[in-house]
Amino acid sequence: MKRTAICLVLFVMLVLPVFSQNTAMPPLAIPTAASSGFGGSHIAFTDNVFALLVNPAALMRVQQRSFVTFAPSIMNPQFLINSTRYTLDVFSSLSDDGLDELGETMGKLSDELGSMDGKIALGLELRELPLSFAWVANGFGFGIWNRTFVNANLQGIWVSADVYEDIIVPVGFAFKILQLDNHTIDAGISLKPFFRGIISEQEIATDLIDDDSDFTDRINVPLMTGFGFDLGLLYRSNTGFSAGLTFTDIFTRGNVFRNLNPNLSNSGTYYIPFAINMGLAYNFRIGNFMEDANPILNSLGFTVAFDWRNMLNAFQQFLPSMQENYLNRNTFLDIGVGLQVSLFDMFKFRVGMNDMLPAVGIGFNLGSVEIDLAYYGKEFGREPGLLPTAMVDISISFRPQAKERDWLWTRRSVVGLIAGGEMVSEIVEEMDSDF
Repeated sequence: MKRTAICLVLFVMLVLPVFSQNTAMPPLAIPTAASSGFGGSHIAFTDNVFALLVNPAALMRVQQRSFVTFAPSIMNPQFLINSTRYTLDVFSSLSDDGLDELGETMGKLSDELGSMDGKIALGLELRELPLSFAWVANGFGFGIWNRTFVNANLQGIWVSADVYEDIIVPVGFAFKILQLDNHTIDAGISLKPFFRGIISEQEIATDLIDDDSDFTDRINVPLMTGFGFDLGLLYRSNTGFSAGLTFTDIFTRGNVFRNLNPNLSNSGTYYIPFAINMGLAYNFRIGNFMEDANPILNSLGFTVAFDWRNMLNAFQQFLPSMQENYLNRNTFLDIGVGLQVSLFDMFKFRVGMNDMLPAVGIGFNLGSVEIDLAYYGKEFGREPGLLPTAMVDISISFRPQAKERDWLWTRRSVVGLIAGGEMVSEIVEEMDSDF
């Protein structure tokens, strides 16, 4: 019976997206400079306000508020710097009538373009501006964030553009499944109302400069509102080991209420594909093993994390009907690993790998102020090395600690509640007093 049930669940998860008639779109996310330098977000190590979107089960141990944040991200920074310098040199050569200098500068610019092998990804991202607020305390939290993403890619003769503006208003709840002296299992749910405006188009480069091109008339610019929810589980031991499992975008749909292109329909439905994610993490401090260590060694901490994101992709990519699915990427691009070294819980150095590309980052935790910087690679293609791009993230945020809370539903674990009736009578008494 159990085997039949498991097979039925797997069948539904694998086949249901195949028959969907809606249009797939990217997931709702607010990446951070801290996670980018650490090999991406890790569902087993996410004790901050972003647990609302990464793993709602982690809300049990989060006590944090988030206010003003400045968090830009730039794609291909070295190419932008060199191109800007060469362009300025071109204008300088024209003003000085220096034809020799002009030819040399144009040659450098041509070499720069040639070094990209006809593959260039450009763009920028601005997160949490102007909307940046979140509050999480011991099993309950909510937030409101926005994210602006602009990306243009050149691959041979093809030019593609992806632009979207997101406003996400997540609300999360967490509760205890099991609580022992040395082990805990928590669960959580995150509800995600959202607004999204999106542009995603692709065209042959020569057609864009054709006078007869109707590209602008065909650009789809839908504005939508929608709702989705995630489920998460998180196991922790007092040794520092943790393991997480999340079920994201179980049912996430966006309904178009307007299209900014008057030539296209003002209706339609978009969806974010369902995903299962697994993560492991181990966090330890030298002082826990060496009681007589000097203060520096005593404050030295290490965290290693591993994540396999969108595990279903490993099975879905073998289905012929999934060839055009948005998430039909190479499975190895779904792997993320990271190492973080901290000193006095103030200075943090991070390295990792995400999208099969390296990442490095540093962070400074100055009490309520957090400053993070990351330099990492991002793969915009569906295969490793197809369209890799260097990225630079910086984040300056104000995140003070929140007051500890004792919510009614977090006082006892589910196992403890089933084992004894004391909590049941307590809930009934509090309900009677409220009404």
